[in-house]
Amino acid sequence: MRRGAWYGGLLLTLALVLTGWHTGRGVAAQAPTEEQSGRAVTFSVIGDIMCHDKQLASAWNAKTGQHDFDRVFQTIKSRLSRADLTIANLETTLPGKPALYAGYPQFGSPDSLAAAVKNAGVDVLTLANNHSVDKQALGIKRTISVTQKLGFRILGTYASVADYNQRRLLQVNVGGLRLILLNYTYGTNGLKVPKGMVVNMIEARRIRSDIALARKAGPDAIMVLFHFGTEYQRHSSAYQQKWVNYAIEEGADIVMGGHPHVLQPFGVRRSRDKYGYMKERLITWSLGNFVSNQQRRYTDGGMIFNFSLRRNPDASSPQKLLFSNISYEPVWVYVDKRTANHQFHILPVNDYIKNKMPLTLDRSGLAKMQLFYKDTTAHLQPSMLSVAAWQ
Repeated sequence: MRRGAWYGGLLLTLALVLTGWHTGRGVAAQAPTEEQSGRAVTFSVIGDIMCHDKQLASAWNAKTGQHDFDRVFQTIKSRLSRADLTIANLETTLPGKPALYAGYPQFGSPDSLAAAVKNAGVDVLTLANNHSVDKQALGIKRTISVTQKLGFRILGTYASVADYNQRRLLQVNVGGLRLILLNYTYGTNGLKVPKGMVVNMIEARRIRSDIALARKAGPDAIMVLFHFGTEYQRHSSAYQQKWVNYAIEEGADIVMGGHPHVLQPFGVRRSRDKYGYMKERLITWSLGNFVSNQQRRYTDGGMIFNFSLRRNPDASSPQKLLFSNISYEPVWVYVDKRTANHQFHILPVNDYIKNKMPLTLDRSGLAKMQLFYKDTTAHLQPSMLSVAAWQ
């Protein structure tokens, strides 16, 4: 949640974009002035928060007998906490029993991971993903209860039918705007959802009925967050395109994607839904990894996807909200092998690219981060250009 003004620094002019200069922090969309349509409400969306075995080992503090993940997020905290609303995907479970803590293939993490995510400034967690059922009923129930006690707003998994009926639509009021959020996954790695519990699956009937119910509530915008796609593919699949198109046809205004563990493009599309409304829709196909131990090329980092929403001064327009300040900031996971515990750090790449911060990188780490930066800016430059042209 916003802890201070979201100052400039993210803005790129169209001229800079067209010359190929890109810091990954540029905004390529302008909306009416605040005087015309009120304060812009700022959003940040990040990808998969994972916890592999090496992350568990790194976070263990023998002196306290506890896992401590706060240092992992220390260098990125200021970025996550400055938006009015920050959203992440928790791709692990919180089973509560140390014997159940594990990385791939069936994730279970200490509660302190979620606490560190909350301390870093994340407000909303999506819980429907292919690892939702990794620790069966215990994992589903405790992940819901622990994250709620920590103060997160959550969606995607439900401890009972009654819980589902109560929390089916996540309504978020932020900065005077009202949004409804929905979250779905393509599956749960073949594990059956425990009887009486609910994990939102990508199914036409469910999505159609949820969005219809959301529209009846009269929100300013509907955001759908999908966990889908082909792992390690850097462009959207036909499956992703099918379901994004479907969500938009049913009336979604914003669609955010994750699961491939690599970054995929983003953009604004002008589309007509089945109700006849022609509107601008914001799409990100994959937000990539935010933190994990996937240290291969393309999987070793992700992004903070930023945008603003502002009420449309034209009350007669079907477009209730206007997009602006669409940008991304690349982040990279540095495993500092100079430390005894091989400390993990999520780094805002733009700050660390010259290696002049208090935390300096070793030669190998710096080379890998620079390669990630080069890959990412080249891969996402067409997205920035398209968003720039859209304004």
